[in-house]
Amino acid sequence: MKPMLPIAAAIDVAVVGLALSSGEAVLLFVHVPLVVLGYVLWLRQGRSIGFAAAMAGIFGPAALIGVGGIVARLPRTSRPPLPLPDRVIRARPARRGASLAVARMLDGRVLHAEPDTLHSLVTVMRHGKVADRRRALETVVRSFQPALSPLIALALTDSDQTIRALAAAASARVVQNLSDGRAMLEAKGADGEARATLIALLADHARANLLLSDSQRAHLRDDALALLDDATPHAVRIEALWAAGDYAAIDALVAAADPTPVEDDRMVPATAWWRNSAAA
Repeated sequence: MKPMLPIAAAIDVAVVGLALSSGEAVLLFVHVPLVVLGYVLWLRQGRSIGFAAAMAGIFGPAALIGVGGIVARLPRTSRPPLPLPDRVIRARPARRGASLAVARMLDGRVLHAEPDTLHSLVTVMRHGKVADRRRALETVVRSFQPALSPLIALALTDSDQTIRALAAAASARVVQNLSDGRAMLEAKGADGEARATLIALLADHARANLLLSDSQRAHLRDDALALLDDATPHAVRIEALWAAGDYAAIDALVAAADPTPVEDDRMVPATAWWRNSAAA
């Protein structure tokens, strides 16, 4: 393999010399494939082709051999490798794309529609322009309640890709917030108020959060019912049983409960409505 490059160089020199002496320019066309052959043979020998050798190779294999050999014998200055930069440590992974947009919705950096300028959210999500649908989604995210989850589910099937991405990120955020809120309330242990809040949280999501699967909502209902005990306020028990769809248990609970519930009970109106319905 090694003698091939000098042979190609000798042939190229002979062809160029013959073309110049005889005036036959057509012979120069033989020079082009010899130049290509010179590069190929040079690289096949495992040599690196620097800038100088690459430029010289245009003039033929002989120039490639000459300049390449000279460059290979030149002294080289060695530099120590640069130190690697310190690893950047973040407290949390940086948000991008739709996740960043949802975070901005929640902390107020994205303007959202005012109540007097935004009509039915369902109508806007179904028939509004892209900008209006996005503002409606931002409104739902900013003031999320489990009962608003059908609007996020509707946005997941939107024709606009950006709205679908925002809805997917919002759905993931809702599930994460539920998990974080539940963990925080469970960490408070025997706190009666935290226990009642946890039962109400689980029951509310079990009843109305359509972003969860049927099995997830069933588990939440079971967990809410498992937390009920004799010390649980009637209002919280009724809310959990309502989420579970156990209306017979609500009837039994209301029938056995004190007919004059505590005035500061936040579920007094719901209890009164249930009593009136049962009486009717």
